[in-house]
Parts: sequence; structure tokens; C-alpha cells
Amino acid sequence: MKSVLIVSAILFNSLVYSQYSWTPAVVSLKNGSVLTGEAKIPQVGASFNFGGTEKLKFRTEKKAKKKKFKIQEVDHILFTVTFKERVNGKRIEKTEIETYVPVLIKKRNTSTLFSFMQEVVQGEVSLYGRTVTQNSGAWMPGAGGVNAIPVYIGDWSQHNQLWVCREGKEAELINHVSLFKGFKKRASEYFGDCPRLVNKIEGRDLKKSDLKEIVEFFNSNCGD
Repeated sequence: MKSVLIVSAILFNSLVYSQYSWTPAVVSLKNGSVLTGEAKIPQVGASFNFGGTEKLKFRTEKKAKKKKFKIQEVDHILFTVTFKERVNGKRIEKTEIETYVPVLIKKRNTSTLFSFMQEVVQGEVSLYGRTVTQNSGAWMPGAGGVNAIPVYIGDWSQHNQLWVCREGKEAELINHVSLFKGFKKRASEYFGDCPRLVNKIEGRDLKKSDLKEIVEFFNSNCGD
């Protein structure tokens, strides 16, 4: 019985908390320090939030000693991601810089909870994405899993959680792989102070797949 409980605990932990894989990165800390090497960040479970305790792992090179930094110590991370993309029938290797930042999830009287997310749009309303693990033993783009995966998963829209956040406010989950219905309602409510945008959402001129355009429209036409 004891061994069963131990195995169950191991499986439970692997399902709710794993890691993105080591990726070349430049880490900027809030104390002004800038670190260059490799880094990886936690990949949390879909039903769990470790925002208050997430830690960045950093090393200068593969065999170097690892360092850990609390999410509250990190300003932003620039990951250098390499991927292959099919162009004219050929797979071409490309490199991009992806920015990850601590995003406010919840304010509390005694503490605030943050989570690392990819920055997609920055403005009065910002858009972020992260990939969380699902209750599954395998990972595929847009679904999550228990294995270490690259920070880059094809493009930002393949993250299985997309969040919007107004400056100084808690981020809100605007889209999730399991939320097949209700996007129009959620988006209309969140952007309710911009009637022009709501009309476009309600009229389906802008859909779930246009989330980046929705946020950019708000920032350009409806923000302060």
C-alpha cells in the first residue's frame, strides 16, 4: 500500500508540475543583473497554480552549476528559440527571440501570485500565453503534457492557455484548450468598455483565432 501511495504521488507531481526544456536565454533580474546562458521555467498543471512559488532555473552552460531565482526576482527572460518551418516545400531552420515575463495571477492580502508567460502583445491590455500540462502522459502542440518541451511550440497561438491583463490588474484566462464554447461572451464582457470592438466580436468579424488582433484593436482604438 505504501509503495502504491509513493508511485501515485510521483505521478501526481509529474502531472501538475514539469519543466520546459533548457533553452539559450538572457535573464534580466529586478536588481539590474543580466545573466547569459541557458534557462528553463516551470510548466504548471492546468488545474493547479504554483504562481507564488515558480522558480527560474539558470546555468551559464550545460555542465555548469545551476542557480534558482524566485519569480519575484525576475524582470524578463529573452529565450533564443530555434525551430524548423516548411518554406516552398523545404524545411528551413529559423531563430526567434521570445520574451517571457512574470504575470500577475492573483492579488492576496499577504502575497501576490505570479506565473511565467510568453508576452504576445504589450499595451493597456496585454496578451500572454503559456502551455500547461493536462492529465495525459503525452504532449503535443496546444495540448500540454508531462514531458519537458521547448519554450517555442510552433507559434504563440498554440499555447493552450491565453491570458489578457490590464495594467495593475489580475490577468484573466480568455482562452483555454478545454474552453470550446463561450469565447465570444467572455471577450465581449472583458472588452465591454469598447463598443466598437464588441460589435466586431458579436458580428464575428473578429473571432477566437483573431485574439491578437482583438487586443491590438483595443489598444489602438479604445485605450486611454
